[in-house]
Amino acid sequence: MSGPLRRRWWLSACSGIAASTLLVILLATRDGGAQARQCRSALIPAYVSADEVAGLAGHAHPGRLLVINPNSGPGKIPDRAYRQAVALTKKAGARVLGYVPTGYGSRDLAAVEDDVDRYRSWYGVDGIFLDEASSDAASLSYYGKLARHIRSARGSLVVLCPGVVPARGYFGIADVVVTFEGPVGWYAKAVEDAPTWLKDIPAGRIAHLVYGASHEQALRALELGAHAGYFYATVGLQPHPWFIPDYMDEMETLLARC
Repeated sequence: MSGPLRRRWWLSACSGIAASTLLVILLATRDGGAQARQCRSALIPAYVSADEVAGLAGHAHPGRLLVINPNSGPGKIPDRAYRQAVALTKKAGARVLGYVPTGYGSRDLAAVEDDVDRYRSWYGVDGIFLDEASSDAASLSYYGKLARHIRSARGSLVVLCPGVVPARGYFGIADVVVTFEGPVGWYAKAVEDAPTWLKDIPAGRIAHLVYGASHEQALRALELGAHAGYFYATVGLQPHPWFIPDYMDEMETLLARC
């Protein structure tokens, strides 16, 4: 169909739509419009027992990413309870990632790749969460090699967690980058001080992880970090903040509104 004919057909098909509704549709389909209206989801560092991971399956929300961490990584032997928990969680619609530390780019590459392979073989994960990720451009080659190894399994997600805004090149490596990980008291300033180029990155490729947040603080942070397509907050504090908060279901419900 030629350009003029296609335009006439489209206008005819839309003739019954109110002008205000049509404007919304046009804005949503422009470059960047879909990004602005994108539904958000939770990225859950589920560093909890296998039973607690399994319990999350009963409160599933669309688009959830869930990170398992059996033993600061996959451990030395497979854990049957975790395998069952992963199966339940995936059946409920979540994508499950395996936690792997990288020592800010200093950990032996082969050791990291071995962890990746164990997660695949033992737990059938959908991707890998590379924690303690460097933010320096000097480590791009290291993480590029890891990303290629992870993606050797078709469809595998690569999530990097430097916890700060890294060199822009990391967005050419990972599917999602955690650009904030820290206490709720730091969050507003971190959002305010983010480089302007970060606004050019689609929201679905950015995640924020906030800890030490009360119910009210978590909901305020959720709104403040609207450009992060993935978000999570918990009341926990260091050294082990990542457990499941009582307000998680409400938080995920609000994230899903788009």
